[in-house]
Amino acid sequence: MSKITTLVCALTLIFVMPSAAVAVDWKSGLGLGFEKMQKVWKGMSEAPRMTECRLASRKVYKGKQICVYKGANQTLVAAYNDANGFCTNSMKCRYDPNSGKSIRSLVVAFTEAQDKLD
Repeated sequence: MSKITTLVCALTLIFVMPSAAVAVDWKSGLGLGFEKMQKVWKGMSEAPRMTECRLASRKVYKGKQICVYKGANQTLVAAYNDANGFCTNSMKCRYDPNSGKSIRSLVVAFTEAQDKLD
């Protein structure tokens, strides 16, 4: 009788316990972006257009750093990290032509945000 009980417990652990984990796997964040890429692969949506952005400005202020990158048609992207962190010379970024931003406005907004934190 104990062998049957052990077998039933083992089968319960094998089949029931993983099912609960698989049911909530989509909420775990492991597949972030995968659903969007599936739609691109199936032709249901378009892939975002990318461009090469090069480092245009870097400023260190109050222990934080902003790296501003500029790409085609005034595409601007800002990356924030700790002071003396690494800013790559170029990177791929989402194409956003004539976004209305400027390098100076991004740097000024960064310094004003750092002033508000203190």
